[in-house]
Amino acid sequence: MVKNAPTTDEPIRDVSADPTWEWKTVADESPTTVIFDTIGEAFVGQYKGSEHIVTGKIDEKTGKPEEFDRFLFRARDSQPYAINKSYKLDAAMEDVEIDAWVRITYVKDIPTNRNLNPLKDFKVDVRK
Repeated sequence: MVKNAPTTDEPIRDVSADPTWEWKTVADESPTTVIFDTIGEAFVGQYKGSEHIVTGKIDEKTGKPEEFDRFLFRARDSQPYAINKSYKLDAAMEDVEIDAWVRITYVKDIPTNRNLNPLKDFKVDVRK
């Protein structure tokens, strides 16, 4: 409710769109981020490209804005999804055409030499 708004007994007029209007989408809803937790998990989606995100946060180590890249997909449920880029996925997706259907499977962890979190290894299949 809006404070101090004038009141009236008149009915609220319908402000919905005319059914004959045509629409062009200029912004989609934000995608759900896919997180691979368990080896063997797979995601199937139609590849829609990638995007670069610059967050409002400043990285304490570098003093620069935090940035990341992610791949965008539309799944069979018609919802948008995103998967954060990694070295392996970036190389695999390089030759995948926009609108191609892909299956991304988390196949194993690769230990790092610096005792950091292991790298996730993926298999990427493209629908024939």
